[in-house]
Amino acid sequence: MTSMQNSSLSDLLPPWTYQSCDFLKLEIKELFQKNWMCAGHISELQTPNSYLTFDGFGERVLVVRNQDSELRAFHNVCRHRGAPLLEGKGDQCPLMLSCRFHGWTYDRNGHCVAIPAESTFPDINRADKSLIPVELEVWMGFVFIRITAGGPSLADQLAPVAHLIAPYQTEKMLPLEGSAYREKRPYNWKVIHDIDNEGYHVPVGHPSLQQLYGKSYTDTTIEGIPVSHAEINQRIARIWSVARYQNLLPAFEHLPEKNQKLWLYIGVYPNMVIGLYPESIEFYMTLPVSVSETVYMGQRFGLLDERREVRATRYLCQRINEITDQEDELYVRYMQESLSSSAKPDPCLSTIEDGVRHFHHQIQKSLPVSRLSEEPTYQSLEDLNSKLTEKK
Repeated sequence: MTSMQNSSLSDLLPPWTYQSCDFLKLEIKELFQKNWMCAGHISELQTPNSYLTFDGFGERVLVVRNQDSELRAFHNVCRHRGAPLLEGKGDQCPLMLSCRFHGWTYDRNGHCVAIPAESTFPDINRADKSLIPVELEVWMGFVFIRITAGGPSLADQLAPVAHLIAPYQTEKMLPLEGSAYREKRPYNWKVIHDIDNEGYHVPVGHPSLQQLYGKSYTDTTIEGIPVSHAEINQRIARIWSVARYQNLLPAFEHLPEKNQKLWLYIGVYPNMVIGLYPESIEFYMTLPVSVSETVYMGQRFGLLDERREVRATRYLCQRINEITDQEDELYVRYMQESLSSSAKPDPCLSTIEDGVRHFHHQIQKSLPVSRLSEEPTYQSLEDLNSKLTEKK
């Protein structure tokens, strides 16, 4: 029996793709391990002894500056029993990375240089025990890693939108103090993006954003890359934080005139958004933990600027976005809960929600098994997905 005989096709991701543990395994393999993931920002790796780590979807990665000040990335997994070599981030990376479990030691190029009681390991060859490298790319100041090697560079992938980001000088920015966050949320990772990929809910669901940029908000794509933009209203808002932001926002010499009053969002498939504001930028992303739990993380950055109005508008921008996030938390919970309801709605989207449709189609292109309206039970999802991929 073929999949087409077994199940009708869906134009959008059917509910089972949010609830299936087997489908989540496919997502991790095909969407997360094979695509570029943001590990941090170049400002965190400026000094010779700096390092940062990435932890997500069962993978641990270590990014360090080697002895020649080059950035290198490795699986943060000791080749002996799998313990991490470093955790977190900082500027005190030792010249030699020693596993605190049994003391296996590596240099910053990943070479295994010492094995305690080496003679007790029959026929061991240190040259075969180097740390496993991970692909690394720095793009617009952001440090990305890719677990499964191969495929286009991130620069090639995002070339159509590079001109939109370049004026912000993101590679020169520094983290804004206290802006980093990482928390687990009780939702499927896709539900968060289903909310984030459309502005249809802004007029009703986000009063602050509606008063900030109102009807000018537009979702679009540039060569398949999601781009949303909105111009700040000239009419002063009733909400205090929005009104103060509008009144205090200064001019910035490095930005073109059209960007002085622009809020811009760019999606990096499958799980990241870069938000660009006149006074600061941010990124936020999702990392799946289970079908109903997701790590939600992000950070804000800005150029050195000691003006009081810049400090104030950065605070107000963060406040507006925190209010928006709290509102979205409610809507995401509604959607997550509806997945288990006997009255769960059939997929139904407005043309204003085409960003959601685009997101679903991207996943269905990568995972054609997700076009099936019912979860197939007669063979493994991975095998079936491979067969459907070959037929494309």
